[in-house]
Amino acid sequence: MKNLKHIYLIIFLLSILPLLTNAQQVAFSQFYSAPLHLNPALAGISYGPRIALTYRNQWPELTPGPNGGFTTYALSYDMHIEKISGGLGLQFISDRIANDRIVDNSISASYSYQLRIKDKVGIKLGVSGTYKNRYLNFYDLTFLDQIDPVNGFFETTGIRYQTNEPVPESFNKNLFNAGAGFVLFTQKYYGGLSFTNIVPEKDFYGESTSRMRMAAHAGALFKMGRNPYNKKFFVAPQALYVFQNNFHQITVGSMVGYDFVYLSLWGRHNIKNMESVIVGVGFKKSVIRFGYSFDINASPLKRTAGSHEFTFVFNFTKEDNSLNPSYRKDRMPCPYYLDF
Repeated sequence: MKNLKHIYLIIFLLSILPLLTNAQQVAFSQFYSAPLHLNPALAGISYGPRIALTYRNQWPELTPGPNGGFTTYALSYDMHIEKISGGLGLQFISDRIANDRIVDNSISASYSYQLRIKDKVGIKLGVSGTYKNRYLNFYDLTFLDQIDPVNGFFETTGIRYQTNEPVPESFNKNLFNAGAGFVLFTQKYYGGLSFTNIVPEKDFYGESTSRMRMAAHAGALFKMGRNPYNKKFFVAPQALYVFQNNFHQITVGSMVGYDFVYLSLWGRHNIKNMESVIVGVGFKKSVIRFGYSFDINASPLKRTAGSHEFTFVFNFTKEDNSLNPSYRKDRMPCPYYLDF
């Protein structure tokens, strides 16, 4: 058991090294329920006003406590405003690693400009600006050179072994960044491309890092049933490709539902190997959507307990899309996963 804990600690330390240098952006399994994180062009696409909440806990067994492992809290608000021909969005994200040993807080503002093409096709162009505060609790971290094969991290006297890891110049960093993207959508199909973290940043050691994140996403919605006016069964396949810091990640899967309940199954791959299988369940009724997903590790880290993710979306009105709200004739609804 002791050796197993050491393995987990080593895995954890290897995992946080990229965060100390390049600060990889969090990957949500239910990316369709975190629209502003996915693409700033999605601001206001559901007409709204809309609030979206996401809680993700990845590998919680690595460290005890409510924020053990990699924990992310996300809160966003967006709505469409016809007078400015687009949507506005505000998003707050807090990443907390190993009970706040590394904390990354950010707040972003987004604007998306919307074009209507014969009420059948919608195009949204979005931009965002972000302020970040990143904190490192350096003296509470443990490193590989502190592990003794016999005693672990502590000497027989109870004193922790020293590390040769250099101490950063500063444990606090204030950063500004930007993002941009576009989305093209019809009643059944959508596709988009976004670029976030466009501005190069410096890590805790003052070295410049190039960490722009590109995300290409696409999907479709198919409703089925004998009654053409009341098709309650639906299938919504989707795909997401992310590239950041020479790291590739592909997520492919689908939601399958009937009426207000849906199940989802996804596969996440990093090109070199299968990373995880994601299973989920949720419901959408009136102005509320709730979802839960669990990541089953399929990578060499499959000894870890996986990841839990909860999402909650609340739309203040029953308007379900910005392209053709109810006051417009011949309105065209957005795809299921974009309209709410």
